[in-house]
Amino acid sequence: MSTPLPLLVRLGPSSRHELILLPSSVFSLKSLNALVTTTIASSPNCAEPMSQHKNVDVKEQIQEFKIHWDRQARDGKIWPEYTVVHEGNLEAVVEMLRLSPGRDVLEVKVGKVE
Repeated sequence: MSTPLPLLVRLGPSSRHELILLPSSVFSLKSLNALVTTTIASSPNCAEPMSQHKNVDVKEQIQEFKIHWDRQARDGKIWPEYTVVHEGNLEAVVEMLRLSPGRDVLEVKVGKVE
């Protein structure tokens, strides 16, 4: 069993963020979504400025995950700036994160539920 992986989660394009421990059991977007949703809902670092004035009837959900790669740790000429995370590449993304823990950032796009 692998140890949990530290990961910085940023709510793009703002500076709202939180550090999480990504358990080795997270190998589906559904479980990642649940972990991040729970974390951002309870984190003071993810709270929106003036959120006490926000309309509580407007529901938001996660629309997209992107990993922003640390291009200083990799060859920036050939390594992409970011990768959109989807069900087909989630396991590979997590394995890449394990190779250099604490360097890459998970950007979360949150939007209104239609």
